[in-house]
Amino acid sequence: MAAGKADTAKKSGKKSKLDFEQAMARLEEVVRGLEAGDVPLEASLEAFEEGMSLVRVLHERLDGVQQKIEELVRHADGKAAVERLD
Repeated sequence: MAAGKADTAKKSGKKSKLDFEQAMARLEEVVRGLEAGDVPLEASLEAFEEGMSLVRVLHERLDGVQQKIEELVRHADGKAAVERLD
């Protein structure tokens, strides 16, 4: 069981190094594989876990971009106003 967690940690570390476009492309591959429905149960579970990890990475990247944009807006006119993106 510990080896499985170590493998997951390694996979997670690799995903965090992917850029946004690479992570999105990989997530699309994972989803297509799961939607095909011809993957054994164990492989489907691993693919689902990978997909969820990719979703977290993508979410973190988008949050980071939003914070940077809000900061740029705040500093662009020299005032402390923050505009939120929708």
